Amino acid sequence: MQVAIVGTGFSGVAVACQLLKRLPAGSTLTLFNASGAWARGLAYGTQSQEHALNVPAARMSLYPEDPQHFLSWLQAQGERAAGADFVSRRLYGQYLQHCLEQAALDRPQVQLNTCIARVERLQPLADGRQQLVWREGADGSAGTADFDRVVLALGHFAPSPPLPALADLPAPLYANDPWDARALDDLPADASVALIGSGLTMLDVLLSLRQRGHRGVVLALSRRGLAPLGHRTNELPPPDWVLSPALLAPGLSLRQRVRRLRAELRAAAAAGCEWRDVFGALRAHTPALWQQLSLSDRARFLRHLQVYWDVHRHRAAPSAIAQLEAMQHSAQLQRGAGRLQSVELRAEGALRLHWRPRGGGALQVFNAQRVINCSGPGSRIDARSSPLLWQLQQQGRLLPCPLGLGLRVDGHLRLLDATAQPQAGLFYIGPLLKAEYWEATAVPELRVLARQLAERVCEPAGH
Repeated sequence: MQVAIVGTGFSGVAVACQLLKRLPAGSTLTLFNASGAWARGLAYGTQSQEHALNVPAARMSLYPEDPQHFLSWLQAQGERAAGADFVSRRLYGQYLQHCLEQAALDRPQVQLNTCIARVERLQPLADGRQQLVWREGADGSAGTADFDRVVLALGHFAPSPPLPALADLPAPLYANDPWDARALDDLPADASVALIGSGLTMLDVLLSLRQRGHRGVVLALSRRGLAPLGHRTNELPPPDWVLSPALLAPGLSLRQRVRRLRAELRAAAAAGCEWRDVFGALRAHTPALWQQLSLSDRARFLRHLQVYWDVHRHRAAPSAIAQLEAMQHSAQLQRGAGRLQSVELRAEGALRLHWRPRGGGALQVFNAQRVINCSGPGSRIDARSSPLLWQLQQQGRLLPCPLGLGLRVDGHLRLLDATAQPQAGLFYIGPLLKAEYWEATAVPELRVLARQLAERVCEPAGH
């Protein structure tokens, strides 16, 4: 069997390791990655020791069947890490690399190939296979090969500029990609910085600035001005909070569901628990609850509630929150709730930002020497965000989410075509599954999906 995986962030590596266990002897598994950063991706490619996992180490095993796998690896490396610790993401990237290499060593009967190339086209063949066309480098040679199964494991897209005028600014005054290594290059220690967005991406950039000894004023501007919330110092084991049947009842509208969630939060507080316990218990039910919402209710959720969900559900390590609070206490960090209205390039090479506070009021002004887009990754498929997925959509071989959350798949993670029919031998796994499951961006969910997908890929054709 010939199998290809396009993308080697967490999802791609998780599927590859599960496939290496299951593929028949004599099979070939080929991994495609345009950057050459195997087993890293957006989250775990950071080299900063300050960027910690947002989940305790005990919950970060790559293998759902072996929950202690990551902790065992840490101990084998001589790391003094307990299950409740929030270790560095750089270290987790090394762990994923180890898992991929070890899985290949454990199954020499399966040939593992790696190809540093950008997949440009994906064509169906008459015999049911898929033909991949790729190019190595910007002006490199093209390659073509046919595969029995193709797994697309593409991650998040680059963010869109929060204001179109920002895209016209010269580098390095504006950095659209906060993960670009050049985003903070040549930044004076006392320079003023504007971060557009106030979530976890903003927090990562703040930690990078702090690590560099930055002393200048930082403005974190977002529509509602909400800052990340933190985990408890010890998240293990979580309290055994049992959700009420009323909250999980089928057929509720979004408004009814929110009312019952608020009642659940009050009940937890009265019982000596807290909101984190409720959100922890709700996690396993979130995909089913999301699928029960109508399209209009999903749109309302995205418009009015998503930002509140995100800050409560996607929390940061306590050490990161402590540094955030220290920067606020010293007044180095200023938080603004409002919308960026305009940006003006000054003669001295600085930028003048005008933003309107939430709820109205006079325009506010902030002078910045660097503006960094921290609005978060994108998920809407277009020609700029993902040429490969856009090509599939134009061919009628991909059904995009009407709300721009990603793409549609069936229960076996096969891509749905424009007529909502699953396509044999063509799968997707990664954060674009938010369209289908909502809860599909974190390790605990993705590793289970990766195992299920690997089992499906290895089934004979026609099953």
